[in-house]
Amino acid sequence: MTDSNALDRELALTPQQQSDLAAASEEVYSSAADEVVEEELRSLGRDFLALVSIFLIIVAFHIQSPLLLFETQFGRAFRNPSLQVALSVGLAVSVLAMIGWNRQAVRDRLRHPLQAAAIVVLAVFVVVMFAANALDWNPLAALFGIDPAQMLVAVEDETLAAQLQTPLLIATFLEIAAIVAVFVLWEPWARMRIYRREARKQLAVILIGVAMLLIWEGVIFVFNIQQFLLPRPTVILGTFLDTYPRLVASAWGTFQNAFWGFAIGCTAGVLFGMVAARFISFSRALLPIAIGLNAIPIIALAPIFNNWFGALSPTSKIAIVVMLTFFPAMISTVRGLTSAEPLQLELMRSYAASSQDTFRKLRFPMALPYIFSALKLATTLSMIGAIVSEYFGGSTAGLGFRIRDDAGLFKYPEAWAAILMASLGGILFYLLVSAVERAMLSWHVSFREK
Repeated sequence: MTDSNALDRELALTPQQQSDLAAASEEVYSSAADEVVEEELRSLGRDFLALVSIFLIIVAFHIQSPLLLFETQFGRAFRNPSLQVALSVGLAVSVLAMIGWNRQAVRDRLRHPLQAAAIVVLAVFVVVMFAANALDWNPLAALFGIDPAQMLVAVEDETLAAQLQTPLLIATFLEIAAIVAVFVLWEPWARMRIYRREARKQLAVILIGVAMLLIWEGVIFVFNIQQFLLPRPTVILGTFLDTYPRLVASAWGTFQNAFWGFAIGCTAGVLFGMVAARFISFSRALLPIAIGLNAIPIIALAPIFNNWFGALSPTSKIAIVVMLTFFPAMISTVRGLTSAEPLQLELMRSYAASSQDTFRKLRFPMALPYIFSALKLATTLSMIGAIVSEYFGGSTAGLGFRIRDDAGLFKYPEAWAAILMASLGGILFYLLVSAVERAMLSWHVSFREK
């Protein structure tokens, strides 16, 4: 009611208009909220979130101890310090989402003793792991008088290795308890009907995917196609499992270029789109230029940008990604901001809404689905731009260089493994933006009617 009263004051409504608006809002939004909650209970969003949380818990456990970080294959994949910080932040966000974003959800969970205990366990685990992995201060090591600096380098002293066994044992118990806590909040045993329904819906897709892989494998075997021309899927998967620590490091460098280019390009595109939607003549003049520049092949831009900004500098890769993502974001923003119906605009004017109120409460909310469609498209474009720019020169740490180098040496299983890693990175980037869209647009009809 407080928000409704503030809205009434902003729009300067008459008492009759206030009464009509309050009655309509209470009915519409209460119904919409019920539908959103029901949809959350029917969807697989919680399941994906739980799986991500479990994966990040395992990763955090492996990178908090040098015995695991430097001596196990899984730990070596996450030795990059900036990647460790990003994963720590991701763990905190995923656990917070599992517990609940609003106070009511947290209160409901705290009323159940088992779920309350799970929340406490997860909170302790996140705090300990965030301090160890993001702040470079391991509380478990400090508890036993071990220098935190020694937790950041490979262990070569047998005495130190013996001292680290006890903190590692405690961390193991914390990891197991955190995974159990996720299962308590997740409650997968109560969602079997959802899994059966989704399995029936996706059965055809799964069968087609499996059939394509079997045909791929069978054709290579029957026609004796040489491995240096086209490796079998099983060979690619085996190579991926053998080399993924190196591939993760390469993918992190590529992803950083793609992310910063995505952030800069999409932000600039949305801002320019707002200006263009406000000034129609500016929009009409800019649109042909946008179409022309967007039609330039990325292969033609990569060598030029490498010469302009430096082949070894990430700026050249980020600039290419900015170029690719700017125009889709701008065009979608213009389309979204100008999509309001005349009757909707007339309704806002009848409530004495100013231009700023109309923008904040009508035009921009209506533009958000268009903007997020462009953002999801930009995730794939940004990964393509980053990989192609690396392919034409630059640091040896990126996936583009890795693919070019392995293919040039006829190491096609390694090249296909790098391609698989690039595909997984693009999918994760897309899912990340989709999760943000779901959180911001849960009120939108496109989600309520799924």
